[in-house]
Amino acid sequence: MEQSIERYIKNLVRDVIGQTLGELQLQSDRQTYVIANWKMNKTLNETAEFFQNISSSQDVSVVICPPAQLLYPAHLFIKQSGKPIGLGGQNVHWTDKGAFTGETSARMLMDVGCEYVIIGHSERRQYSFEDDELVNKKVKQALKSGLTPIICIGETLGQKNAMQTEQVLSKQLFGALTDIDSSQFILAYEPVWAIGTGQSATAELAQETHAYIRSVLKQILGQKAENVSILYGGSANENNAAEYHAMPDIDGVLVGGASLDAKVFDAIINVFAKGEQNS
Repeated sequence: MEQSIERYIKNLVRDVIGQTLGELQLQSDRQTYVIANWKMNKTLNETAEFFQNISSSQDVSVVICPPAQLLYPAHLFIKQSGKPIGLGGQNVHWTDKGAFTGETSARMLMDVGCEYVIIGHSERRQYSFEDDELVNKKVKQALKSGLTPIICIGETLGQKNAMQTEQVLSKQLFGALTDIDSSQFILAYEPVWAIGTGQSATAELAQETHAYIRSVLKQILGQKAENVSILYGGSANENNAAEYHAMPDIDGVLVGGASLDAKVFDAIINVFAKGEQNS
């Protein structure tokens, strides 16, 4: 009897250690991203100047998301530079093609060199009335086409003050990922109250929220949730990047205004490069 109990305890300890090591391995495999969302900014000349002055790092996946009319020039500038920089769109339509004036299909994005696309940004949700159902359609279209979706979620100031952050994020996550079993996407937590306001979330608050987001992802995807990189957005800049980088559940940043200056964006990239943690 004693031997049976001892064997049971040994097996239990072995299983727990194995599971912990497995989770640590999955966490270490998560990619770190520094992604620029230029929104409606830059001319052709300004884009050329940016790529002349930007650097990159083998330890961080750098992605630039310019306006649609600058995508192909940006692709050429990246190719000319020889730097390992990814290209992403700021929006995608949920169908292959059709009579949708002003829209851009996944095929068009890939045709000009895109590998990524931002979906569900709060500004799109606000100005184009994108709801969770539409976000879900776009995510499915991106995945089907071979693009990596950068799915944005976040609460407004009113929702934050009403203590509804977790409720809002859960709804957005379950809505965006309905009938999706893949973990080949990136999440960006962008508190709406922090975007463009300079009132960024503290690193501790962002970490707490990211940990909650991952717990919800586990409900949806199971253990595959550990593979998903979760980025922070919302007035991320060169001054607060190191604080976010120090947090275990923050796998990079989605940068708005601070990404328009190559020197400033370079500083953020350097923070997230391996060996620069807590610098």
